Amino acid sequence: MHRLRQGRSRGAALIARGAGLALAVAALVVAADQLSKLWVLDHVTPGPHHLFGPLGVELSRNSGVAFSVISGHSTVSLALGCVLTAVVAVCAVRSVPVAPAVTFGLVLGGGASNVIDRAARAKSGGVVDFLTLPHWPAFNVADACITVGIVALVVLVARRRPLFVTGHAR
Repeated sequence: MHRLRQGRSRGAALIARGAGLALAVAALVVAADQLSKLWVLDHVTPGPHHLFGPLGVELSRNSGVAFSVISGHSTVSLALGCVLTAVVAVCAVRSVPVAPAVTFGLVLGGGASNVIDRAARAKSGGVVDFLTLPHWPAFNVADACITVGIVALVVLVARRRPLFVTGHAR
């Protein structure tokens, strides 16, 4: 009985630590994405601008979701973004150990920031995208974090790493 209580207590502590880390990463992603979008809106002139290598900057708007799917349906895009972000938030606050917490935090922060952007800028055309690569749609910091987070989650799952604490945590 004593051992069971220790396991539950330790499991709860691990979940709290994972949740804190995931939420901290998400907050950093939201801050970086929103600040970068504000900077671009205030400082980037129309047209393409080369940064370095294949990376460029060109201000654009996306009223759809990934790769402009369902463009022009901002209410549907916002609702879908809210639902997906809520699902990721539940996963993020239950994630343990560090690697899953960070990866869920990246996806959560990116999704939350794009939902904020979509809601705040619905009348001006949608989410601000500004980073460009040849033969690739424009994207933003949130999109990059979502992509990195999802790729990392796929790698963790493929390597059979635990994403959540189980009832047998010790």
